[in-house]
Amino acid sequence: MLELNWSGHLNHFKSLIGQTNHYLITILVGLEGVRTGKVTKDETFNVTWNPKSVEESAVRSRRFARNSALSWAIDSLDAYLGYLRKKPFEFSDHQLIKVFSERSIYKSLKEVTRFCNYQTDLPLSIIHLGIQWRNNLVHFHADNELEPEYRKFLLEYDQTKVAERFRGLDGNLMVNNFDERNSPTLKEVAAIIQCIHFVVLELDKVLIQNVNLEDYIKQLIADNDLEYKNIMAASPDKRLKKFQQFLITKGFKETNGATSTNILTDEKIEKLMNGSS
Repeated sequence: MLELNWSGHLNHFKSLIGQTNHYLITILVGLEGVRTGKVTKDETFNVTWNPKSVEESAVRSRRFARNSALSWAIDSLDAYLGYLRKKPFEFSDHQLIKVFSERSIYKSLKEVTRFCNYQTDLPLSIIHLGIQWRNNLVHFHADNELEPEYRKFLLEYDQTKVAERFRGLDGNLMVNNFDERNSPTLKEVAAIIQCIHFVVLELDKVLIQNVNLEDYIKQLIADNDLEYKNIMAASPDKRLKKFQQFLITKGFKETNGATSTNILTDEKIEKLMNGSS
């Protein structure tokens, strides 16, 4: 038997956000070289670049890189939440369905956490701060405020624990930077990215209970046509095992008992493999 362990959309989310922090640090390392004069424009790089102040240009570019990384991280979260509107996910919660139609990342996250019974904690509060921060940076006339619930949580949380969890991050300074409409620091962006990754992983564990497995497997077959054809070309005694291994790479895991509603028996798997349900 196989059980769905994570959604395929989680895998795509990871591919979007997984290296964001690394890319940001790489850019900042390069810009530090520009600022100090250790890095200059190569003659083969055929572009015009002649800033009045190399140092000031590097400083502004660092700010742009941090802002861009924050925006990318929030957009990655938005992409994951957007997948919940589509098959193979099936929700009967009318309030959740209504919010999905509004395409608001703030409202969607609020409703998804309610649906999953995910209580307000430090990571969720930091994510909501990140959402409003990104909106204020990206939308010129935006003047978004952090909801009192999350502001209170961040300001009253043990700052020693915040610093321990996020490499010296100061939650009070983070809120102040947001209030002052400053760009986020590297530590603040890194913390937001880490929190998004953590919370999405936790939500996905609950949300996969609302995946229609037949639709999901049909979608996997359609999206991986060549791999599926290779499986079906194998000898009959090996096909089922190969198909099960294929499903394991797409979010399933082997199980001995019915621990959730997302269980597929070998008989059911074989029927789906052969195009019947």
